[in-house]
Amino acid sequence: MQLRTHHVSPAAQARHVIDLTAKAWRIPPSSPHALARRAPHGYVPLRALRRLRAATLLTLLPHSW
Repeated sequence: MQLRTHHVSPAAQARHVIDLTAKAWRIPPSSPHALARRAPHGYVPLRALRRLRAATLLTLLPHSW
């Protein structure tokens, strides 16, 4: 088995090992919340995007009502 560790981060290696172990031990996949906590930097949950979009729409509406 060829090791490709020269361009993979330690966090990515750890996730890979955990994924392989979970598959071998037949552990069910994590919840969506747990997967979101492990998301890469810059990830914005869908709920937060909806909230942000609604807030920007409110600021764009005319204030003359």
